[in-house]
Amino acid sequence: APSLWLASLAVLLSFLAAVVLGTVAALRRNRLVDRLSTVGSVIGSSVPDFVVGLLLLIVIARRFSVFPSFGYEPMSSGLWEWGRRLVLPVAAMSLSLVGVMTRLTRTSVLSTLEEDHVRTAIGKGLSRRRILLHHVIKPSLIPVITTAGLLFVGVIGGVVVIEYVFSIPGLGRLILDSVGFRDYPMIQGAALVIGVLAIVTSIIVDAIHRLLDPRIR
Repeated sequence: APSLWLASLAVLLSFLAAVVLGTVAALRRNRLVDRLSTVGSVIGSSVPDFVVGLLLLIVIARRFSVFPSFGYEPMSSGLWEWGRRLVLPVAAMSLSLVGVMTRLTRTSVLSTLEEDHVRTAIGKGLSRRRILLHHVIKPSLIPVITTAGLLFVGVIGGVVVIEYVFSIPGLGRLILDSVGFRDYPMIQGAALVIGVLAIVTSIIVDAIHRLLDPRIR
């Protein structure tokens, strides 16, 4: 459960932030906002998760006691207690994800802006907001959602570093401990869980594609 929550929240929040940042950067192409977004994306995707996690522990956790530096509490212990223990690890995992998806969103939006159906919508005199929401962002999300699904599976398998930094008893830490104790049945079971999650994620991504792209339907 901890690993699933970490990966889900990190990918979801990163996706939402990337859509906003990438779209704004594309609409302000070659301007200051675009350049700052590009530089931030490159830096964010280049810094390892554990480095960000350690920096958050040093800078944030020590100064603000509201964010615990280690441990995990289930949601049954209270939404506040559960949420505040996930803020720092989710933030550490999200930085690189935001960087990757922001660049992809920018590229996808720029490509969609050159499509004929967007030019037709502009020629019809549709409002800028309607063109942006229905004719630009909606089809641009397809490759971003695909990437988010792949990143989710990758995060589930690679969350062990963050779990060790923040002392979270999740799936990644379980796998690493099982390797140390040569508990092969546990390793196989954990690998099976990750495989099932990958299949389920692919099914969900395909279903979202059908909703966004009428050509698939």
